[in-house]
Amino acid sequence: MQLIIFDLEWNMGYKPYLFDYHGAEQTLRGELIQIGAVKVDEAGRMLDSLQLNLRPRLFRKLHHHIAKVTGMTQSQLDAGVPIKEGLRRFMDWCGPDAAFGEWGMDDVPVLKQNLFLNGLDESWPHRWYDLQQVFLAQRGRAEGEGMTLESVVDRLGIEKDEPFHDALSDAKYTARVCQQLDLAAGLAAYPSEEDSLRATLCGGEGEFADFVYSPGHIQREDFREQETLKNAACPVCGAAMKPDPHDVWLRRGNTGYYSLYECAAHGGFMVRFKLARRDGLHWSVARVTETPTEAQLAQWKAQKAKALARLRRAAQERVAQAGR
Repeated sequence: MQLIIFDLEWNMGYKPYLFDYHGAEQTLRGELIQIGAVKVDEAGRMLDSLQLNLRPRLFRKLHHHIAKVTGMTQSQLDAGVPIKEGLRRFMDWCGPDAAFGEWGMDDVPVLKQNLFLNGLDESWPHRWYDLQQVFLAQRGRAEGEGMTLESVVDRLGIEKDEPFHDALSDAKYTARVCQQLDLAAGLAAYPSEEDSLRATLCGGEGEFADFVYSPGHIQREDFREQETLKNAACPVCGAAMKPDPHDVWLRRGNTGYYSLYECAAHGGFMVRFKLARRDGLHWSVARVTETPTEAQLAQWKAQKAKALARLRRAAQERVAQAGR
């Protein structure tokens, strides 16, 4: 096994940059200015390394916060390799089928956005792992312990002989952390996005049925329009259930939705959705049907009434504004 452990630094604009991704408006998370990467074997031993400083084309002025964190200067930014050329060098060095590891879940989404904006293949990389989660699965986390890369390096007693917030240095520190793990076992046990969504939706107490996983959606609200996602069958008899007549969907967190569907023979069932955008460009959707408790049904009824009241007030305000 060969893994690319990498780290990215990116510049920010002083105002948001919006771009169109196949009909969906997205906000650029950051424009790459530095790539650091090491190739490691299954024990985390470093075999090769790469460092690239990139010259951005959208956010050309170095943001003061990025300068403070990274120590970079405007002249260093201006002297970087043009971003498209640098991204091509990185892709060539890694190879088309490389597996990637990063500390956290931030870097791959930024990489893919930058690939797209530079006319390169944003479907690459195809496989990547959050090495922070591998660490947590094997080492755990005591109360009060931080999970920044530097705090974990301190916890493990790794010598701090290079600066942090430098892309190559951070990639090397991550590799040193992995040398104290069973890296091969951690990657083998790493959950897929489908597994993670299943655990989120079906991880608590309750009766769950008809789990459906659907990746690759451009628009966040696709699940409301696609019949294969919106339609749900009764978990008892298999008959098609009717969705809420008012089309009310309540939120659970930032990426969870639920509604009450009715089976003519067996009553109401909660249909729950969970969304994720692990790659920064596409939404994955998971759905499950849950048999509700009496307490859940009472809560649904009360929250639905509040949601309908909010909709009525909003409609009345629109009418009043139109009449002014």
